[in-house]
Amino acid sequence: IIMLKQLLLLLFVGRSLTYNFYWYDKTQTLQNRQTMVHLFEWKWTDVAKECENFLQYYGYGAVQVSPPMEHIKAFPNNNYPWWVRYQPVSYKLDSRSGNEQEFQDMVNRCNKVGVRIIVDIVMNHMVGIGQKSGSGVSSSGSSSFDGTHGIQSFPGVPYSLGDFNNPKCDGDIQGSDYQNSAEHVKNCRLVGLLDLNQASPTVRAKIVAYLNKLIDMGVAGFRHDASKHMWPQDILNILNDVKDLRSDLFGSNQRPFAVHEVIDRGGEAVKCGDYLGNGRYTNFNFGAAVSAAAKQQSDWKYLGNLGPGYGYGNNEDHDVLNFIDNHDNQRDSSPYVVTYKDGQKYNLAVSFMLAWPYGYPRVMSSFAFTYSDQSPPNSGASNDYATTSPKFNADSTCDTSSGWVCEHRWPAIRQMAKFRSSVQGTAAAEIVTDNQRIAFARDGAGFFALNQQGGTWNKIFVTTLPAGDYCDHFSGGIDNGKCAGTKVTVRDDQSAYLNVPSNSVIAISLGSKLVPYTPPSAPSGYSTTVILLKKDTSPGQNLFIRGGTSSSHNGKCSTGPFQQSSDPCAIPIYHNTDVPFVYAEYLSWKQQDNYLDFEGAEEKQGTHDGAVAFGTPLAYSTNDNTAVEYQPYNKYGPGYWMAVLKMDCSKAEQGWFEVKGYESPDIGWEGDVKQGSCSGAVGGTAPFSSINHIAKCGAVNVFTWGSGNCIVDSA
Repeated sequence: IIMLKQLLLLLFVGRSLTYNFYWYDKTQTLQNRQTMVHLFEWKWTDVAKECENFLQYYGYGAVQVSPPMEHIKAFPNNNYPWWVRYQPVSYKLDSRSGNEQEFQDMVNRCNKVGVRIIVDIVMNHMVGIGQKSGSGVSSSGSSSFDGTHGIQSFPGVPYSLGDFNNPKCDGDIQGSDYQNSAEHVKNCRLVGLLDLNQASPTVRAKIVAYLNKLIDMGVAGFRHDASKHMWPQDILNILNDVKDLRSDLFGSNQRPFAVHEVIDRGGEAVKCGDYLGNGRYTNFNFGAAVSAAAKQQSDWKYLGNLGPGYGYGNNEDHDVLNFIDNHDNQRDSSPYVVTYKDGQKYNLAVSFMLAWPYGYPRVMSSFAFTYSDQSPPNSGASNDYATTSPKFNADSTCDTSSGWVCEHRWPAIRQMAKFRSSVQGTAAAEIVTDNQRIAFARDGAGFFALNQQGGTWNKIFVTTLPAGDYCDHFSGGIDNGKCAGTKVTVRDDQSAYLNVPSNSVIAISLGSKLVPYTPPSAPSGYSTTVILLKKDTSPGQNLFIRGGTSSSHNGKCSTGPFQQSSDPCAIPIYHNTDVPFVYAEYLSWKQQDNYLDFEGAEEKQGTHDGAVAFGTPLAYSTNDNTAVEYQPYNKYGPGYWMAVLKMDCSKAEQGWFEVKGYESPDIGWEGDVKQGSCSGAVGGTAPFSSINHIAKCGAVNVFTWGSGNCIVDSA
């Protein structure tokens, strides 16, 4: 994977020297809301209400909304099918879900409560060949169009014949092409849909203008429909031409999140790996593996290894958007995945996805259907099949009589979204498996056990949680200070005796503890110590520090792994850096980072997107007090990575300690430096020499990557 990424970086970097391979992987959600929900075919007014009234309270961080552009309007068999949303007429924001003003209001209201909008965009094609406004079809807005072969006119964009791929392939993709011809899959028409030429600067400019408009409105990113049918380089050229996200919402220099629909379960001419570097891809292999267990065609015990390298198509955490089912495969005549129609099996599958620390999960929220093309709930032919709103029961589930399923509101699933929020950034530990059973801790933050055997699973488990009483999320969590369902008692040794019912789950987290958990604070004797390290970086790169008291121990420090508590050179620390939500990486990696040491990651240290820390994380800062990255301790300028630590100065060497930078990905260790006397209010010369920076405990230490210059000021 690493070699492939380096190769792709060389291929992709030609157009933009600032491009970073990881730019488009970042979800751009709040750090503790790493779950997306697809509110399929919801109206903008209803999405806005859902953000305010429900999603923000259950750990959902983003909504994938249906394509907002003007689309074809057709009523085959007295039905207004869902798939019309994937046949653009123009890029005007005038769809079945609402108009531009309603879309903007939705984005504003969702952002205000910390829920991001991910837009489903269709840039591969326009309408089906032969479709023409006024000939039995029209548009959801006011634009005319003519998809007649050889005319292909869309004045609402505008596009004309020369913007399509007719010269490359003037026909449809054939069934055998999917195994044999990547060129045909990308250049020919997908089920007759007029295929745009994204290699054309004219086409690219119009798509970029559409995406930039959405970014200006405050969206966080895009789900790219039919990316499999476009060339990866063309997609990347479009993405790299798109502007940064709004800095008032996301911070400066933030790129839009991008996820690409690439259906690849093996044996395809177009591979999901072709799109690494463009963002994440839709990992259909994850839902297939989990669904096979839920259907008992496989076994849950095998999923203890589900992650990068498991079977085909499961790449790195930051490469994948995972889901159980989506709006397409739930409509298969015999779905290979479980869907809402499978009831408790679906609850088990989605709960496992939300509990397991792999990838970025998306929860499906459907409307009920009995045939594949069925329209969303609507008010009938007399009202142009206008979409109707969901109605809700007293228990906050959707009233099935309204036609909406709302899996994201099912009691077990909404509680498991809260579980995921509570355990974000922690690794799986204490994994236990048995036939059709799996259990694991989310280290120090949660515990999950699933049983699909015929009998109850009675067992003592190591939960890794502090002692106390917890409420099981799966059976209802905490309700008015009491457990709505099962109560679990964790003993002083972190163990719990569980009775996991057949075809059910028990899941507890720090967020479901009846007496709220208070994380430990630094002992009163620890001193505020600040490290600032200046280095120019690009989005996707991160800085860490390693250090300690190597000199006083003659370099005899532990090499690890995970020996920090007995390492003579390690210095106990507590993180005390106040950063905004945009620092998802820092907020994850600082968890359980209890020592400054030369070893690297600690055993229980938090992870981000499955990526382990490379030491003590730093956060980017500036001295510009109008910027979201502003830090009061930074009086020195932009480009300083920093951490505010509470440190045990009694472990320092005559009040000083060593520090060295580490950059990820790819760069690694900072080079050796030769430090002289430090300027600053409390500077001076360290009492020993080193090839590393030497910092003063209880002070503000200012360094530059690769330089021996230093400033030491009062903290």
